[in-house]
Amino acid sequence: MNPLDQPYLNQIQEINFQPIFILGDHRSGTTLLYQTLASTQYFNVVTAYHIIKYNEILHNHFNHLEKQKYQELQTEFRQLGISDREFDAVPVSPELPEEYGFIIRNAGHELYINDASLPKFLEACRKIQSISDSGKPILLKNPWCYPHFLYIRQAIPNARFIFIHRNPIHVINSKLKTVDKVLSEWNAYTGLVSNRYNKIFKNPLFRLIYRIMYFPYLGIGLNKVLQQSLTSTSYFMSNIQSLPDSVYVSIRFEDLCEQPQATLKKIFDFLDVKPDVAIDYDSLIKKRPTQLIPTVAQHQQRIIQRLTPYFELHNYPTIASS
Repeated sequence: MNPLDQPYLNQIQEINFQPIFILGDHRSGTTLLYQTLASTQYFNVVTAYHIIKYNEILHNHFNHLEKQKYQELQTEFRQLGISDREFDAVPVSPELPEEYGFIIRNAGHELYINDASLPKFLEACRKIQSISDSGKPILLKNPWCYPHFLYIRQAIPNARFIFIHRNPIHVINSKLKTVDKVLSEWNAYTGLVSNRYNKIFKNPLFRLIYRIMYFPYLGIGLNKVLQQSLTSTSYFMSNIQSLPDSVYVSIRFEDLCEQPQATLKKIFDFLDVKPDVAIDYDSLIKKRPTQLIPTVAQHQQRIIQRLTPYFELHNYPTIASS
């Protein structure tokens, strides 16, 4: 059956957009930064509604059904007992800024932009831009694209990038805890946004394999996420010099938490914007103490040794904490 948006796709082919990508490793603070920047109301963003109702967002917009569909989705969240994303306590609503990677993955592609997924990504941007404020740039977030930013630069020459970095020990710790949580018990919100999660969780064999691969108290899970971090951070260090200084800015998650005003000013200066909406830092940016799981705590120095150049580049301690 053709999606409801099919008759409207020809109307958006000439839609132009200015993409700004937030990129960083998984669990590096991309969500916090995305939500904080979205709160300025200066940007168009990808939301939970756009992902869950992707095949009908144009139809709903042009037929004045958006308000109704937002209310229906909010009701569905309530009926499913969804109040937050559980694995990170981020409150859920139809307006929640989300990763565009779900859109291209749900369409049968990889989670990152490549030759195969590029048309679907461009379609998604044009859709969202056409039903949003045409005068605003579109702000995008997807950690899966972090080790592919040169492809994005080549395929979308007007793209700009905001890179966010976090101590890899804390990144790896958070990755292991998050994957274990969403695989050990059903996450209704993730089930709504990700067809892949449904496939894995509802297939006992797939779920067992993934749980073994990422189990936080076994070395295999640590090795898996450590290799992922090594791949993505090595890519960043090897290729960042290929980007002109004018198209990117880099920040640290720790600075965003400890000095939010100065850190966001750095981003706003880079984008040459002065948001009109005041940001409530206290409600958006709440730094929580990091409790390392035993496996990560025991292997801190090993993580540092594998990723020493990245630790040094971003001034992270190269001696394991006690």
